Amino acid sequence: MSKFVPMLFLMGLFFFMWLLLYAHQRKEKQKRALPLREDFLATHGKAEPSCHACGKTELKDEGLGSGQDARRIVSCTACNTLLYRYERAAEAEAN
Repeated sequence: MSKFVPMLFLMGLFFFMWLLLYAHQRKEKQKRALPLREDFLATHGKAEPSCHACGKTELKDEGLGSGQDARRIVSCTACNTLLYRYERAAEAEAN
């Protein structure tokens, strides 16, 4: 039995790492599948963006690939619901 303990440990570690990677990839796919800002506003019938889950207007945006990425993802600061995506203008990147 003691021969199999290291093997079971490695199998458990492999499985845990696989689950972690799977969850990360699933979250990234959700981000890439978000609607554009215009489509989000039209779908929810709003003039200004706000969270459709909790109603808050405080939103945060972050880069899709990195902090400096022109492709931006917007989410709610209160409940972390992913809302929409947009692409930052080229002149804003230069500054």
